[in-house]
Amino acid sequence: MASAAKEILLIDAVLWSEAFSPSDPLRSAPSWFDPHVSSPGRTWMRSVSAEADLSSEPGPQVRGVILSGSPRDAWSTDPVNTALCQLIDRCHQRRIPLLGVCYGHQVLGRALGAKVAPHPQGWELGNVPIQLTPAGRKSLLFDSFPETFDALQSHRDAVLELPPGCQLLATGSHTRIQSFSCDDLLFGVQFHPETRPDILRYLWGPRLERWRGNIGFDLDHRIATFQEAPQSALILNRFVHQIAQ
Repeated sequence: MASAAKEILLIDAVLWSEAFSPSDPLRSAPSWFDPHVSSPGRTWMRSVSAEADLSSEPGPQVRGVILSGSPRDAWSTDPVNTALCQLIDRCHQRRIPLLGVCYGHQVLGRALGAKVAPHPQGWELGNVPIQLTPAGRKSLLFDSFPETFDALQSHRDAVLELPPGCQLLATGSHTRIQSFSCDDLLFGVQFHPETRPDILRYLWGPRLERWRGNIGFDLDHRIATFQEAPQSALILNRFVHQIAQ
């Protein structure tokens, strides 16, 4: 690791059941993010579990924080949620940029005072068009993005109202708040810029029997037709190289 490389901290909030073998290479949230974050001589990514003691994070060398997705409920009375809200507050006070992804986006919304809850229309899954707002088109997070782009989604909860003092950066037909920012420092995206179709299929494999027939669309067809969303993956690049200075 080059001494000049800046450190990006990933808070890994994923919970794994016994249905996922520890030997499977896809069973690793850091491996999903690292190709988009680490750059030899420029950046390196350090990963910490959301269940670890986060009281000393972010450390003095951290230039940016990413909070991952998770099957956890961001709205529940969970000590992990409490600790993450405190971490977000420390990032805000210390002016350390943070990007929340899916669950991380929802925890960020909660920390900033928004209502977070199960979406009234249920699951949003698969490739979804994302529409930038005027504020989003000006944001460094979406620098050089087209006004509408494709992103992969997998969530049942949502930020249902914009946190006070925040800007809406992107929206969608199912979930209105697809991205928001606070002070051009804290950013949330409801979709998954780090993921690929094979990762989502892997994550949904053990859940198919539970949800097949109990969801408002053809689940097997939706999963079979996942497509790559390379434009949305560039969000991680924008966060690391243009925001986390």
